[in-house]
Amino acid sequence: MIRKILCILSALCLLFLCSCSIKKEEPVTQTETQTETTALPLPDETSAEQKYPEPVDFDKYMSVNREVYAYIKVPGTNIDYPIVQSGQDDNYYLRRNWKGEPFHRGCIFTQSANAKEFTDPVTVVYGHNTGKGDMFSQLLSFQDKEFFDSHELFYIFIPGHILVYRIFSAHSYDNRHIMNSYDFSQPEVLRNFQNSLLNPSALQKNVREDTVLREFSEIVVLSTCAESRSGSGYRYLVNGVLINDVLTV
Repeated sequence: MIRKILCILSALCLLFLCSCSIKKEEPVTQTETQTETTALPLPDETSAEQKYPEPVDFDKYMSVNREVYAYIKVPGTNIDYPIVQSGQDDNYYLRRNWKGEPFHRGCIFTQSANAKEFTDPVTVVYGHNTGKGDMFSQLLSFQDKEFFDSHELFYIFIPGHILVYRIFSAHSYDNRHIMNSYDFSQPEVLRNFQNSLLNPSALQKNVREDTVLREFSEIVVLSTCAESRSGSGYRYLVNGVLINDVLTV
C-alpha cells in the first residue's frame, strides 16, 4: 500500500515539474523573439517611396566599347552619359567620344588613378564645358543657388548597382590636377581636402551646411572647365558623397 501511495505521489510530482517547465519556456521564447525584432533597424519611411532611375543596359555600350564601365545621370540637366576609362592613356578620351571615335567635345571619363568601382575616398569624373550645353556644360547650373538647393542628388550606375550621391557643394577651383596633387592614403591630407570641399575658399560657391564627411566617406567630384574654351585651366566642381548603394540584380 505504501509503495502504491509513493508511486502516485511520484507521478504527481513529475507532472507538476513538467507543467512548470512548460510555463517557464514559453515566456522566454516570446521575450527573445521580441528582443530580436525590436533590435532590427526601423525601415526608412521614405525608402519605399524613393524612385530610382531604371538600371542601365551595359551590354549595349560594352558591345561597342569595352572601356565603358559606368554611367552618370544628373537630374535637372542633360547629363546622361556613359563613363569610360582608358587602359593605356589617361587623356585618350579628351578628344574622343565614348565609342573611341575622334570627337572634339570628348566624352565623360575618369583616369587610372581611380578604381572603377567608385570605392576610392575621392574619385574625379571629367567632362568638357563645350559651351554648347552638352557633356558637363550644365554643371554650371549649380552656380545658381535656387537650382543647387532644389537638385540634391546625382546617380552613377555600374553593373549591378545604382550609386546615389548627395551633392554637398559646388564651386570654382584652381587648375591643380586633384588626383596627382594629393595623397589621399594619408588621413590628414584626405581630411584637409574634405574640409576644402565643405568650406570652399572660392567666392562663387554653394554649400549644404549640414554635411558631415568621415574618413570612410566616398566622394565623387564632377569636374569641368569654369569657362568654355578657356585656356586658364580653372575648374568648376560639383561634389557628391555616396549615401546609398542600390542593388539592381
